[in-house]
Amino acid sequence: MDLSMLEFWILLSTILYGFVRGLPESRCERISVPMCQGIGYNTTLMPNFVGQGNQSEASIGLQNFYDILEHDCSPYLRLFVCSVYVPMCSDYLPGPIPACRGLCEEVKNDCLPALLKTGLTWPQKIECTRFPEPPELCIQQPPEEEHNHTSQVNDLLIDDHIRSFKSSIKSCPTNMILVDNTCVKVCNSDSKYSASDRHLFEIWSGVGSALCIIATVFAFLTFMIEPKRFRWPARPILFLTICGFISSSMYLLRWILGSFTCTGGASIMKPYNLLCVSIALVITFCEFAFCMWWCIFCLGWYLSAAKEWSTEAIERISQVLHAVTWTSSTMPVIYALVSNNITVNEFSGLCEINSYISIICQMVCVLAGAIMAVLTSVALKNVRKALIYAGRSPYKLERLIYRLGVISSGICFPLFICLMCYFVDTFAVALMKTCLRLLSAIFASFWVFSSKTFKSWNKILTPPFSNHKNFHNVPATKV
Repeated sequence: MDLSMLEFWILLSTILYGFVRGLPESRCERISVPMCQGIGYNTTLMPNFVGQGNQSEASIGLQNFYDILEHDCSPYLRLFVCSVYVPMCSDYLPGPIPACRGLCEEVKNDCLPALLKTGLTWPQKIECTRFPEPPELCIQQPPEEEHNHTSQVNDLLIDDHIRSFKSSIKSCPTNMILVDNTCVKVCNSDSKYSASDRHLFEIWSGVGSALCIIATVFAFLTFMIEPKRFRWPARPILFLTICGFISSSMYLLRWILGSFTCTGGASIMKPYNLLCVSIALVITFCEFAFCMWWCIFCLGWYLSAAKEWSTEAIERISQVLHAVTWTSSTMPVIYALVSNNITVNEFSGLCEINSYISIICQMVCVLAGAIMAVLTSVALKNVRKALIYAGRSPYKLERLIYRLGVISSGICFPLFICLMCYFVDTFAVALMKTCLRLLSAIFASFWVFSSKTFKSWNKILTPPFSNHKNFHNVPATKV
């Protein structure tokens, strides 16, 4: 019943994605900044060229240019400033269209003398060396005879840019190629990571995911052999290993099949293919569920050790714990589908869901579990003292305390560091993030590693006829 509930939520997420994916998507948004309305284009795309994520931030940034605009020193000044803060967007392009370096230099030559007279300088954020030159696609100044249109761009000029972009591959910006009349980013064209970095990442993620699959499969099969050995409060180990197995299988699948974010040498664009998005949803679901089950694992042991709940008492609330865990794990998936918050990570070759709210929630679960693990350790040590005082041997209890301490530390510390890595974007951190996530799942599977487990496997793997090894020693008269 537990596995069927997991399958149900995964199926529900896939259906929801199929529904949302069929909805029309609008990349461009209408310009709402008053100063940049009526300049020849009416749609924009954020973030802009100074890193601002929405038009409200862009409007605040434009306030710094009011003094320059008051000089009215160039007929193209408003066009140029708006092309930086509220850049033009087209459905034919994967990103916003910048101003040309020639337009910047034209405005700078017209306005710099007036700025110097008032004690102002040319802003560093719009230094002309930052802007491209033709044949890259960019916004140029209109011809001289159109200077009377002081604050507007000829719509025909913009259309000419788009037509020339669609008809010639030379119009694509650097690191982009023309695919179906659309400029698409070339795979792995980001200079942030080298080819050796990507190769090293693939090796570590591939080997780590293979080791994680081996450990989690062994733990799962051990549970299937002797399910009565893993009752509550140890039962969440089963679901931790299942989540770890599914996540590591996705990484191994990526390692075997190659990058899911590239097709024919070009990066995939929205709407992303179903396989890439489905893997991102499954990984997100399992990673969130892993953190939840870690918290439930610590809660079960806390209730057992500190509150003296019996196994049967914890089992009576197990259905509630399942409902809370699996339902909560679908929230980041549903949010990603509704908000279309799915991006491409060319370094890992996977689609991913960027939600800092989800990361913070996972960190809260991990910390809550760590606190309950500490309280459980204190309670078990008090029980140990009571056993010694009563003259009974604490050997088995000490083994349990040691076992809980090692496995809890092995799950908690790598998992929390992994979550912190989401806030830093470097090669070392990206590699550490994946490896630590897999390591926490491997430590969860260590719970089944005991002498009882190996004895059980020995009974299964030993051939049945081996029990008759003394048959030939029986005297012939008795045969």
